[in-house]
Order: sequence, then structure tokens, then C-alpha cells
Amino acid sequence: MDRPGTSKAPQEKIFLGSMVLAASVSLFAALACNNPPKTDQQLQQQAAQTTQEVKQDAQQAAANARVAAAKAERKVDDIAAGVKEGMHSDKPLPGRPETVDINSAGPAELSQLPGISAVRAQRIVNNRPYASPHDLVDKGLISEAEYRRISGRIVAQ
Repeated sequence: MDRPGTSKAPQEKIFLGSMVLAASVSLFAALACNNPPKTDQQLQQQAAQTTQEVKQDAQQAAANARVAAAKAERKVDDIAAGVKEGMHSDKPLPGRPETVDINSAGPAELSQLPGISAVRAQRIVNNRPYASPHDLVDKGLISEAEYRRISGRIVAQ
């Protein structure tokens, strides 16, 4: 007798398992009746053919993997070459002005730098000379965060 709130899941699983087993046996019997048993030679030929097909598929997959690896290697090489070029290039980036020498640039040129107002540019001019670009921070003219924003665009020559 079932108690209220208990599950019938184990009984249902047994019933479903029995149904699957019965269906499998019926299918196997139907196939066995419709298909005459294969000889050892036929089984061997079928196994050889299947193995050959799998081998060809594996060879094709390996060839595809080699092509993909070669493409990936070319992309990595292109990226590495671009990084190397960027590291050794003194050319400005497209759309960006060349570097600004904080020891010789006028206030108008300095004020083109991000975060540098006309007043701040004039203070930079008034506090020359600078031994390094970081002197702008050391002399309290800009913050460290502002320096990081413009450090790639300024020099002190």
C-alpha cells in the first residue's frame, strides 16, 4: 500500500525498463528474421570497410587540423610582428599628433594634450627645464593619473 506523499518512481522505472527490454528483444528478433546471418568473410569485409571509412575521416580531420594550426600560427606571427614594429617605431599613430617636447613646445601645443588646459600649459612652460617627462608629476604640475594618460605623447629633450 502506498503512503501519501511517497513516489512511485522506482516502480515506474522498472516498468519502463521492462518495456525497453521487450522492445529491444522484438527489434532484434525482427532484424534477425529479415536479415540472414552474415558469414565470417562478410563480417570481416564489413569491418574492413568501416575501418577504412573511419581511417579516411581521421585523415581528413588531421588535415583540417593542420590547416587550422597553420592559419593560427600565421596570425600569431602577424601579431608578434605588429607588436615588434610598434615597440621599435618612433612614428606617431594615425590620427594622433607626434610627441610633444615639454621643454620646447609652446602653450598652444601643450594644451592639445589630453587634460592640459591653457592655464596648465602655461605653468608647464613657466617651470622649465625638465630632465624627464615625469618631472611634471614631481613638480606638482599634473597628477600621476594625468601623467599616465599623456606619458606616451611627451618627451623632455
